[in-house]
Amino acid sequence: MEERHQSLPIGAQSRRHFIRAIAAGAGAAVWSRAHASGDPSNADAPSDGFRPIVARARSSHAIRGTSVHPLVLREMLGESLIALTGTASVVAAWRSILKPDDVIGIKFNRSGQDGLGTTETFASELIASITSAGWSRERIVCIEAPRGLDRHLGTQPARIGFDEHPTDFGSGSDQFASVLNQITALICVPFLKTHNVAGMTCCLKNLSHGLVKHPARYHDGGCAPYIGDIVSSAPIRSKLRLCIVDALRVVFEGGPEASAGFTGDAGVVLAGTDPVACDAIGLTVLNQVRADKGLAPLAATAAELPYLAAAAQRGLGTAARHAIEVAEIHR
Repeated sequence: MEERHQSLPIGAQSRRHFIRAIAAGAGAAVWSRAHASGDPSNADAPSDGFRPIVARARSSHAIRGTSVHPLVLREMLGESLIALTGTASVVAAWRSILKPDDVIGIKFNRSGQDGLGTTETFASELIASITSAGWSRERIVCIEAPRGLDRHLGTQPARIGFDEHPTDFGSGSDQFASVLNQITALICVPFLKTHNVAGMTCCLKNLSHGLVKHPARYHDGGCAPYIGDIVSSAPIRSKLRLCIVDALRVVFEGGPEASAGFTGDAGVVLAGTDPVACDAIGLTVLNQVRADKGLAPLAATAAELPYLAAAAQRGLGTAARHAIEVAEIHR
């Protein structure tokens, strides 16, 4: 199936999709409706016409090796948020996603940080964008950020440790990270990488295996159904507002660590409120990089990645590529 693409001038995306997604309550977590009967990667579009949006910003000027162009990245982030929310400005976009009194947790990915080398600049520009909309740095918590980055950026230190009591998430139970009790809103900022067990790691695995005490327990069956079940649980689901994928550089083979010779510049930022849809579009980005390197696709459809198929089947989001609207932004 082909993806549905929508090339947009800035601010042209209709707000109706975003408004309908949050209509259940201001400040609630944003989740698309999943219609997953049969093969989730080929499911029909939702009957009510709702389609999750993923903004895909590309620039050939954003990255050169580990050198990130801050101004280009700032523009990519801003334009992605505007396209996603259909608002007229970055400030309005953030104010449609976050509440004034939110304590905002930004979940990065420690695995591969040194090899990819983009986290510090990405964090700096993302936090500058949030603060430009009125939130103070003291209301922002960086999770799995490089050591000392909170002091450098002036953000609130992340609480360490795990809950005393485990949470049952259906296919298992575990102690969730204490930092989830520190924050009221969660922004997921993963890398895009291949993974030796799950096949791929992006938004969903960044949350599931990065916010529980015993992640190694949940690798059987390609991490299915554990990834979807953990992310669906209240400690994460109730706070997740936004996913922003740092695909400036990707690990196209041999992941999840960023090994020499298996990382490549993609110059892409993805933004969405549906973590399943973001992973599904992330797969297309990863496959394109692999094609450019002369490699076969990692998976032809989301259904070939057990964790992603299971997450869609459980109603966590939309994996069917033809049922996802892609807002293309080229710089």
